[in-house]
Amino acid sequence: MLRRLTHGLVGGLAAASAVAVLSVPLPAAPAAAVTAGVPPKTLKGDVSSYALAATQADMRRVASYWSPDRLKRASSYEPKTKPSPSTSATTSSAEIGSATLPLGASASAPSPDTPPMVGKVFFKVDDKEYWCSASAVHSAHKNLVATAGHCAYSLGRDKPVENWIFIPSYANGATSAGIFVGHTLYMQQDFQGQGDFDRDYAFVTVYPGFTWQPYTDAGTVKYRSVSVGLLEDRVGAFHFAWNKPTGRKVQVFGYPAGAHPDGSRPYTGQDVKTCSNTTEKKTVSAPTWQLEHGVRLAGCNFTSGASGGPWVIGYDSVKRTGWINGVTSLTWNLNGDGQLDAVSTPYFNTVTQRVYLQAARQATS
Repeated sequence: MLRRLTHGLVGGLAAASAVAVLSVPLPAAPAAAVTAGVPPKTLKGDVSSYALAATQADMRRVASYWSPDRLKRASSYEPKTKPSPSTSATTSSAEIGSATLPLGASASAPSPDTPPMVGKVFFKVDDKEYWCSASAVHSAHKNLVATAGHCAYSLGRDKPVENWIFIPSYANGATSAGIFVGHTLYMQQDFQGQGDFDRDYAFVTVYPGFTWQPYTDAGTVKYRSVSVGLLEDRVGAFHFAWNKPTGRKVQVFGYPAGAHPDGSRPYTGQDVKTCSNTTEKKTVSAPTWQLEHGVRLAGCNFTSGASGGPWVIGYDSVKRTGWINGVTSLTWNLNGDGQLDAVSTPYFNTVTQRVYLQAARQATS
């Protein structure tokens, strides 16, 4: 039994204040949603790209949009299948139940070994803010993020999400590692065009990051933006791997937060959880999602919120390196007992590599 991912409620942000004022150089106009929409879009081979924040002015508007209060308000999000011309897409939210941790849970608490390049992406769809999991991936320009396709492109609206940012090392509201505004989204065209979840991955280039530094002015707490430099220089990055055989051990990271089908809710989405196992050797299919060649990891009871989190081969907790070979796309209830017990990723193959390579070539400043 397959269950769609929804993205759970974010808890408190330590830096938030009822009287906080954000101070950042901005145009006179108030902050607004920034997205490329359709157009602009470019297509090279089978790779689509969309400008998310094409100019410095766009970048500053996105940066100012994500006040501590908005980060705290970000809430659950569920991917949609591609609507047909004669039907409209619908969404449903995961139920919020008890916080009882089921026996045999495979996810562990975060530790000093948690990869610093794992974090959350925040974005806007219509008039609501949401989040997913994601990670930094190596590129020559040190500016690349990998996540699920549905965490960057809204199939229901048939356009990119708005105001997309990445916060690595996110934990309990911390943004000290930096906030990185999305520059350009790269996807395989069949996800955007057909809603094909065999292509449910995305690579997003980001601007150099900033963090909010608090200060007091006339008794009022305000925040100014302070540069933290390039993403990979700041937190490191996973290397990219493709065409790897199944039946090998991987470690999955993410921010699960939603409820199991039975209503229990063991996770808060406030810190990184991890699970590991050996990937199944058979391919996984789900016709509703046009998934035919998925890779599944049993024994991982992640709930919604884990979407976009990296699947890592050979993670070295000392050197903090490893190879990303997938991103969490869908969750599964294999035995029908009301507890999610598996996750799946699209298979990272030569098609995925083409998307990655095009994204990895783009410089941002």
